[in-house]
Order: sequence, then structure tokens, then C-alpha cells
Amino acid sequence: MGDESAPAESLIVAIDAVARQRENGFFLGMFRRVWKHRHLVSLLIARNVESSFRGSLLGKFWTALVPLLRLAVYTCVLGFILKVKWAGHGNKPLETALLYFVGLTFFDFFMEAISTAPSLMSDNANFVKKVVFPLEILPCALLGAALVRFGVTSAIVLIFFLAIRGIPPLATLVIPLLVAPYALIVLGAVWFLSALGAFVRDLRQLVGVVALMMMYLSPIFFPLAMVPERVRPFFYANPLAFPIESTRAALFAGAWPNLEALALYAVLAWLFAAAGYRWFLRVKPGFADVV
Repeated sequence: MGDESAPAESLIVAIDAVARQRENGFFLGMFRRVWKHRHLVSLLIARNVESSFRGSLLGKFWTALVPLLRLAVYTCVLGFILKVKWAGHGNKPLETALLYFVGLTFFDFFMEAISTAPSLMSDNANFVKKVVFPLEILPCALLGAALVRFGVTSAIVLIFFLAIRGIPPLATLVIPLLVAPYALIVLGAVWFLSALGAFVRDLRQLVGVVALMMMYLSPIFFPLAMVPERVRPFFYANPLAFPIESTRAALFAGAWPNLEALALYAVLAWLFAAAGYRWFLRVKPGFADVV
């Protein structure tokens, strides 16, 4: 009787292994996993957003108040005091401040996600110790909370644009297609850094330095047209460059992005996110031993 059940048990194990392999597939596994636990992800996103303002007097109002205050400071300092000029634009104080603010909005989203990523596993040690908890959704929840704040800031940008320039051009509709692959790149980075940060505790300090370098090498404070052509491809290697430049062009000039460049950027973003997901799953079994 035992001999007859052994092949059946082996077949069940084999089928289960194949199912797990398909679920964790290189290209689609990450999406299947997140969709499977979408309710849990939404709860974690809400927890992450609320924890940022827990105990504060104004609570969730800070989500909108902080970008409003920053925009006011940029307008005052860059537009009216320093009177910074931006090539190719009318250089009105309000418009100049908004040009800078668009780039900083993308960078803040990136910085918020990766600065927290290295300590993500240690900060959620209670989840790591639970064998059945799907740890790979923690980076998704971190990204989701950052996207919520990015969405609020983007709404403020749009309102400010409407106030100073009126109805935005039709090309503005393409901006979500620029944000989607950019968010995939950030998610891939969070998967990589959160997995590595569980083993390398001083990674957070290194990430801060690298992020600062990326900020100054991104077209946040200058248009890429000012960069000499021979070194411009080096700047485009920065994952922040394409969405920032294309968003500014769509919003302020009504220019549609290069479709081939957008397709290439999306493919590379998908590959990078999938690689980060696979790396996370590969080292995941060792988290409980080091956290």
C-alpha cells in the first residue's frame, strides 16, 4: 500500500514544484505574486502611509502640505530671489520653479523608496520570522506608499500648471506611460536593496551617497540639451533622465516622447524589475538567520 502511494506523492510534489516555478517565473511571476496578495498589499500600503504621520498634529494633511511648502520655497528662492534662467522657456518665476519641481518630484519618489529599502527586512523582522508570510510583497507596499505621495505631488503640479499656463497640452496624457516603467525600475531597485540590506547593514549609508550623485547627474537642475553630445549618452544611462526629460517636454512643449525610446525603456525596466524579484527570492531563505 505504501509502495503504491509513493509515486502518487512524488507526482504531487512534482506538480507543486512546477506550479511554484510558473508562479515565480522570470517575467510574470512578480505580477502573479502581487496580484495574489493584492488585498494584503493594499493594507500594507495604507499602514506605510499612515505610519509616516502617526502622532502628528495635521496627520495625512502633511501629504499635500509638504509639497505645497516646497513648491512655495522653490518659487520664492529660484524664481524671485536668484532669478534662475531655464534655456528654451520664458523664464517667468512661477514657470521656472515648476520646471525644477517636476524633476524633483520624480527624484523624491525614487529617493523615498530606495532610502528605506536597505532596512526593510530588519524593520519588518516580525514578518520575516513568519515562514508563511510572502516577504516579496513588502517592497511592493513600500513602492505603493511612495506612489501615493507621488500622485499627490503630481496633482499639485497639475493644479499649479493650470493656474499659470492653463489647460496642459494633449501630450500630457502620455505621462502615466512614462511613470509606469520608471516605477518598475524603482521596484526592482527596492527588491535588490532590501534583499542585500538584510546582510549588509551599512548599505543604507552607501545608498544615500549614490542617490545624491544620481540627483546631480539627472536633468533636475538643467536640461539635457545643455550637456555636450559626446557625454549625453552617459546621462541617459541614469534611469531618472528619460522620464524627467520626457515629462517636461510633454507638459511644457506638448512634445510626444520617442516611441522607440519609450519601448526600450519599458523593456529594460521590466527586465530589471524581474531580475530584482528573482534575486530577492534567491536570498530570501537566509533572511531569518540575519534579521
